[in-house]
Amino acid sequence: MVSPNDIILEVRANKFRDRLGISNADPIDLYKVVAELNILTIFRGLTEDFSGMALKAGESRFILVNTNQTKARQHFTIGHELYHLCEQQDFSFQLCRVGRFDKKDREEYNADMFSSSLLMPKAGILNNIPEEELARGGAISLPTIVKLEQHFGVSRSALLVRLARLELIKLTNYEQYKSNVKQSAYRLGYSTALYDHGSDYTIIGDYGTLCKKLFEEEKISESHYYNLMQDIGVNIDETFDENAWDL
Repeated sequence: MVSPNDIILEVRANKFRDRLGISNADPIDLYKVVAELNILTIFRGLTEDFSGMALKAGESRFILVNTNQTKARQHFTIGHELYHLCEQQDFSFQLCRVGRFDKKDREEYNADMFSSSLLMPKAGILNNIPEEELARGGAISLPTIVKLEQHFGVSRSALLVRLARLELIKLTNYEQYKSNVKQSAYRLGYSTALYDHGSDYTIIGDYGTLCKKLFEEEKISESHYYNLMQDIGVNIDETFDENAWDL
């Protein structure tokens, strides 16, 4: 049975989509979302034991995403952190291990539920399941499973949890579809990029501008400024040929 808290989180995820002008049937481009919301987001390799981090200080918001996890899991991490930054009251900082749905940690559970609903809206899921499979009451086929995870950009485990909570999949199917995830997508002709790790040091937002501002305002030293920029692969002293014809 779905709890009132879970219903509220789904409603909040739908309203979040509404505010962004995204329908409850379409996949969500989280990279575009964090850019539009002016949330500085950095992707870099971290230890496997945590997925990401969210930080809020005044009007500034920051997300760190672990690229040592799959792209699908990174998407879920961003959705999870968006709950902390945009929905949670009196939030400041959190290191996160996403996708555990641990009710003993209320806000981490809420963030997981919010991310699940945000990435996989019920209307969108139902629109992408053939009526004959819906009529069979929980007997969703493997091709439909793969289609759904590819469409919404989510991991197999996240999708199966969502389908189970919506009572759209049986336990026997749940266990059956947990294995050979990448292989099943490949054999059905889909790209397997979703199941691979992402690239380090991808940045969404004005990281460089903020670092330069802190240096110019003498809030950080020159060496600290150089180190911060080197962290994203930028050498401040590097020069370029500005006389090239195609600039």
